[in-house]
Amino acid sequence: MKDKKFSFLVPCYNCEKFIFNNGLKLLKKIKRNQINFEIFFINDGSNDNSLTQLNKLKKLNNKIKIINFRNNEGKSSVLKKSIKKTSGKIIILYDCDLPYLNYFDRVVKLLDNGNKFVTIDRRAIESKFDYTQSNFYQIFRYLVSKLVNVIISYTILKDFNGDTQSGLKGFESIKNFKNQNFLSNKFFIDSEIISFFEKKNIKIT
Repeated sequence: MKDKKFSFLVPCYNCEKFIFNNGLKLLKKIKRNQINFEIFFINDGSNDNSLTQLNKLKKLNNKIKIINFRNNEGKSSVLKKSIKKTSGKIIILYDCDLPYLNYFDRVVKLLDNGNKFVTIDRRAIESKFDYTQSNFYQIFRYLVSKLVNVIISYTILKDFNGDTQSGLKGFESIKNFKNQNFLSNKFFIDSEIISFFEKKNIKIT
């Protein structure tokens, strides 16, 4: 996988308790897959010690970059600005709690093999949410995500009926992508990106 460069964008907010260890886990996965990479950890105005932990990560590898926003702008806003800084052929958006880590290798392989857009789909029939292994925040986020997906399916998207809000998705940085004027500043940039690829008649895997 050394031919294609992967740019990982990891938005972070108040994650000091786990972001250093998760950064190590992500690095381990990347190295195991022998990926040519860069990682942007994006601190979205955290008011804890997240930035300190991120700077510790940066010292471990010169391919780790920190983008720091002094104020909390929202996931969509910081991703819009950070995407423009990437240099990889493939861009992967990954939540800082590293959901679906057991699917990481599969997502990377699909992207390396020519699929232009790959995403986790929690709305797939075989996908099951384990309430017994989840805390209140995870359950709340899952339920809100389901509601958001239903709204988006009837408004922004035309043919895509999958999960727009999953925390792991990757896509090829195709022509004109970085020049797009995405409107969302809080939570819906994922849907806008999917819509952009959908309008280009690109298959969502």
